[in-house]
Amino acid sequence: MADRKYRFAVLSRFEKLIKTYEHNPVIINKYNEHWAADALLESLDIQDIYDAMEYYFQINQRPTWKGFANNVDRLIQSKKEKEEDKRLRAERRVMAKEWMK
Repeated sequence: MADRKYRFAVLSRFEKLIKTYEHNPVIINKYNEHWAADALLESLDIQDIYDAMEYYFQINQRPTWKGFANNVDRLIQSKKEKEEDKRLRAERRVMAKEWMK
């Protein structure tokens, strides 16, 4: 079981991002949802959760805690694929410039 402060820190970060990205305020029952945060912390590093959360808010127009908690593994995979695609495109641009010379 993850430390209690980390469970509530994940939930608080989610609420903070809702306010930051100016979405409709959502009240999360922290005492009910801390079990989902605990499950996330048991399987992932807290920094990975925070990174996935940032990515989730960038791509989703109506983020919800349940949506995030249920799809965090897909978010992490999608973010890795996007970064890999970006790296490959940069390499191909360099190769194309060399080829054009």
